Amino acid sequence: LNDIDVQVRQEQELGKRLVEAQTKAKIDGLTGVKNRYAFLEAEELINRQIEKRQQQPFAVLVLDVNDLKKVNDTSGHQVGDQYIKNACKVICKIFSHSPVFRIGGDEFVVISQGKDYDRIEELLEELRDHNIEVSGIDGNVIACGMSKYDKGTDTDISSVIKRADCEMYAR
Repeated sequence: LNDIDVQVRQEQELGKRLVEAQTKAKIDGLTGVKNRYAFLEAEELINRQIEKRQQQPFAVLVLDVNDLKKVNDTSGHQVGDQYIKNACKVICKIFSHSPVFRIGGDEFVVISQGKDYDRIEELLEELRDHNIEVSGIDGNVIACGMSKYDKGTDTDISSVIKRADCEMYAR
């Protein structure tokens, strides 16, 4: 009986550690937001919802932290890391009801639904105001492109992402 009790506790502990490891695998180590792996999972889920015609309205925002290379080259990577963290805080504060993903070095994606989707133009204005405020003082200027899911033409999330990406580079 004691052996079975010990074995059950060990299995429970292993299960708990597995869940913790799976959770950590989806979190960006630098910023604490969701990472590229978590984004790919979210993409799959949204694509399944689109396929079933059950997807609620959403927008994708593609964001890029301007001048990271310059910061890294002139001040070092520790300062560059802090630059990324500061930008992430701004993004998370503005889009507080949406998942934020760091998908690459200085690249972030936000999938905006619900409250943030309803206020998307207002939130984009907040980001523009932030950029104006910090642009003269070498602050974190964050380039952004946004595109809304069009139920009539979008067959998956990738087309929404491409439009948002193009919009970011057009600005």
